[in-house]
Amino acid sequence: MTALPFRARLSTEAATLVRTVLTDDQVKQLQDALERAMADPWSWPPSDGEDLDDSIRQIVLPDLIAHYVILPDPPVPHLWVITLTVL
Repeated sequence: MTALPFRARLSTEAATLVRTVLTDDQVKQLQDALERAMADPWSWPPSDGEDLDDSIRQIVLPDLIAHYVILPDPPVPHLWVITLTVL
């Protein structure tokens, strides 16, 4: 099994929402989406907004929206999940 090229890290606020608010199904949906993003960080569309660069991406799921920043620099390239919005 090969390792994914990126890791995902959640901000404190996002991690708190995952632990306290999201249902098991929502957590599974988010996990699946983040695994896709870790394999190809540019697979999700960029966030809307003229002032934002394309390293900020958004994951839109039926019950939530996640925004993450692509941090490609070594030694540990990762995705930083900066916000989660529960719909």
